Amino acid sequence: MGQMTEEFWRASWVCLGAHLSTANERVLRSLTVALDSLYYLTDDGRFCTPTWARIEGVEHPGEEQEDGTLLTPYILPIIGGRRTGYASGSTTDTAYTIDTHATRPWISPATEAMPGLKLEFMMNRRRGGLEINLRVGAHARVEFTDASAGSAREMVQRLNPLLELMSLATFDSSGVEWIKAHTIDGAEVSLLCHIKHPSMPDRSAESSGVVFTFKDVSLSHFLETWQKLTSGEQAQYAWNMAVGLIGHSPLMVEEHVSQVLGAAEGFHRWCLRGKKEESLKNRLVLLHDRLTDELKRQLNLDVGHWAVWATWARNHVSHGGAEKHRDVGDFYQLKVIADSVRLVTYLNALQEFGVSEDKLVEALRQHPRLCILVERCAELAKLPTP
Repeated sequence: MGQMTEEFWRASWVCLGAHLSTANERVLRSLTVALDSLYYLTDDGRFCTPTWARIEGVEHPGEEQEDGTLLTPYILPIIGGRRTGYASGSTTDTAYTIDTHATRPWISPATEAMPGLKLEFMMNRRRGGLEINLRVGAHARVEFTDASAGSAREMVQRLNPLLELMSLATFDSSGVEWIKAHTIDGAEVSLLCHIKHPSMPDRSAESSGVVFTFKDVSLSHFLETWQKLTSGEQAQYAWNMAVGLIGHSPLMVEEHVSQVLGAAEGFHRWCLRGKKEESLKNRLVLLHDRLTDELKRQLNLDVGHWAVWATWARNHVSHGGAEKHRDVGDFYQLKVIADSVRLVTYLNALQEFGVSEDKLVEALRQHPRLCILVERCAELAKLPTP
């Protein structure tokens, strides 16, 4: 027998199911991706309300017997299977489609002849007893509008609008659970690569963790607005800064201040086409002025006081100390300033996508992370008048 050897490989890309010479080889026809929390944007109800039922062999349903027996038969209606084209939209060169799916019984000649097999195939036998797992979910399909083939690198780059959609819709990071693709030869392959945040599909989802859904902002409208906001290299860079801060908490407060204020300035200048000669202070005031009156009431910012302190904070951390020293008392106040700016920038972005005032107010009051940022805005009053 030959000697056994071990090999260790380090790669930034792995393709399972086909041989690709490089990540730039243009052999992929389409790409399908599962994103954390994508299903919650669909409003695609698959689990229906349980109903009490009469089942043969169960006597006195819902009535407790003398020996303690209490049987309550019920039916859980489920709309199983896949639904293609729940939502769709496109940019200049890329088409996006959202499909949903739900657990359904296996269908075959055998299961149709022996219906008990449907249940048998759905059950898992555990030592603690039988178990049936039911799941609903969603995934996105990506392909070029001219039906041409693309490379793995090109296809994965086209995921950016979807990842940014998830960040904006949840004010949280969204990971990629899996990526599958079809080649021009019809083969299905899996792609493994590093894309921003790690996926956590089994983590509990917050009931109030979604700011808007496709019912509020259609995928086609989102992509159209996204393309307008990111047109131009500078606008794309500024947009990446603003959205990239969602779900990201730097360890150093100075880094947080610098990034957030830079993102706000760039977002106003390049994405919203603000005037070139505006100062940072004026840009902050203009961003605040763009908010609806009700949103302003929710934040309750003294806009002049806020803009002056935010400008000073950026100069202080960017230049290793501002010309005019101010005592913030606690460095935590710098984080308060940064978080308030981040919230104002985020609300401006959502207004551009047409998220209604009612949805935004609801999010400010109930969203687990946004309501904290609202509280930070109130703490700005503790800072002394410059």
